[in-house]
Amino acid sequence: MGSRNLSITVDMIRKDVEKHRQQHLATLHEALKASFIGLEGFQKWIGKEMERIGMQVEEYQVDISELHNQPANHKTLRENPAALVKGPNVIGRLPGKGPGKGILLFGHADKRPETYAWGKRKPEMVSRDGKLYGPGIADDVCGLASMLAAVETFRRLGMEQEGDLLVASILGKQMGVFGTYGLMKRYGPVEAAIYVHPAESGDGLGDLKIASLGNLEFIITIDGKFPSTSEPHHTIFSREAVSASQKGIAVLQKLHAWAEEKNVQYRHARVEQLTGQSFSLEESLFTAGVGQPVYEIPIRCEIRGMICFPPNAKLEEVQKEFCGVFDNLVNEDEWLNRGHARLEFGDLIGDSCASDEDSEFVKMAVKAIHDVTGKNPSFYYGHSVSDIRYPLLYWNAQAFGVGPLCGDIGRETEWVDEQEYLDTIVAVTEMMKHSA
Repeated sequence: MGSRNLSITVDMIRKDVEKHRQQHLATLHEALKASFIGLEGFQKWIGKEMERIGMQVEEYQVDISELHNQPANHKTLRENPAALVKGPNVIGRLPGKGPGKGILLFGHADKRPETYAWGKRKPEMVSRDGKLYGPGIADDVCGLASMLAAVETFRRLGMEQEGDLLVASILGKQMGVFGTYGLMKRYGPVEAAIYVHPAESGDGLGDLKIASLGNLEFIITIDGKFPSTSEPHHTIFSREAVSASQKGIAVLQKLHAWAEEKNVQYRHARVEQLTGQSFSLEESLFTAGVGQPVYEIPIRCEIRGMICFPPNAKLEEVQKEFCGVFDNLVNEDEWLNRGHARLEFGDLIGDSCASDEDSEFVKMAVKAIHDVTGKNPSFYYGHSVSDIRYPLLYWNAQAFGVGPLCGDIGRETEWVDEQEYLDTIVAVTEMMKHSA
């Protein structure tokens, strides 16, 4: 960090952002409207903004053939790869002036499909009672707009970066395999990354998201057997049958018992403080006897669920242990052991990771937010498979997520707090000042 950067105070950054307040809000409005055009149209708009600010702009797309060395979406890759949504990713680069390793700012450009329909009905951003409303504005239009505004502020105030500054508008969340993952393979590494995204936690800039909990989606299928009778009503003949639902319930009981053991083994103070537990297994779907009359024995049961694990547990070991406990309970049951129980893994799979709370980068971010808001942020450990995991796992870079207060994410009434949006521009600019 050069002396020029050090001479720029938070108050100077705040005054510049306030001076250009209407410009920042107008740009956010334009970004929202551009997002309704569709992914490609939005990315073109982002690229033009990057060029206007003075960045070198590049674009890439990830091919399905690149995805076999990462854990997510393998089920769909096998069964219906056309269902996976590919698209363009846009990278803006400001070359560094020295030997520094650089920093990444990133956010995601893809949106929920329904927001495009809502945008036709409500194409304009609405400002009311200190909130900015628009379908998809929080997820993640304002994140992208605020990081572009921060870069522009950084440059307008004459600050420079030692290492390269990368600014990425990518496909994120579960489609991060086509965006953030591809970014990790094509660029960097840099030593630090900021994911600019409003906080779904409900505390805006009051939360610094520094962890990504691991997820493992599982699917268990169990077959049963009708009783050997010609009677259509099976209830009284049930002892001659094998009920798939009863077998499924027994399997779940044993899996939950295993998860309780792992909850003790992988205790994580921060996660437990927030959620009351460190490791959890939950079944989101349990179906049996679908389409059968109520008086028939259910002969098929499907269980779909999720395992969520903390940063001190790793995907490979959790998956291996889960397969082992499933194999054991199948082997202990005469019926299941005859090929009547099957386990496979779904698409929603990601490893766990967390930044170091005591790292200089995280400490800097805490101070920056304090200097902007007057309060120290809390470390938030509630996100699962967050995009911050990619720089941590693939670049060994410290990373966190930051953004303004928002609400109604995924609804037509989605909003962000106007003042926190502007404060986010100030905070990100201040973070760039210290880390670039």
